Amino acid sequence: MREVKQPEVRKSEIVATALKLFTDSGYEKTTVAAIIGELGVAKGCFYHHFRSKDEVFEACVRTVVQQILDASLASLEDRSVSPAARLMAYVDYSYRQATDAASSGLLRDLYSHTFADIHSRVTAQVAADLLPAMTALVDEGTAAGEFHITDARFTAVAVLGALQGIHEAYAGITDLDFNEHRRQLIELLKRILAAQFA
Repeated sequence: MREVKQPEVRKSEIVATALKLFTDSGYEKTTVAAIIGELGVAKGCFYHHFRSKDEVFEACVRTVVQQILDASLASLEDRSVSPAARLMAYVDYSYRQATDAASSGLLRDLYSHTFADIHSRVTAQVAADLLPAMTALVDEGTAAGEFHITDARFTAVAVLGALQGIHEAYAGITDLDFNEHRRQLIELLKRILAAQFA
């Protein structure tokens, strides 16, 4: 007899299993049959929670994006270090994520043209969710004399917009020189914030 679980628990298990398979094998090689086989549930259980493989893929993307957002906010809001150091921690975390994406089937697929709509929506949502923390960081950096700007929110929007645009332009490029790319980004941030970074 199958174990009966609360709907949200079962849905989370389906997403976790699908996430592992999408990450390991990519979208094309992961089937609904593989997901339910790995989980050991009936097909009806899957379709009770998700209408399609696309829908569970988007749920997986949202799960990963939430983890990335939480870690990004932790970097930006870590008051134990200076605003400039927090911004660099955020940049470094972003580059680690980009490096990891090269080995993740899920993120590789997300960067493909097939999922451009989902990718665009989630990156815009992440930028919107990061705006309050980035605004506070820029404001604190200005008050501390690390940044020299006149409007924290305007500057935060510009920084996040630049980061989002750079991300969109370079996402999925597998032979990118991340060290050189990071160096150029830091030069851009120095100019936007009138700042020096260690």
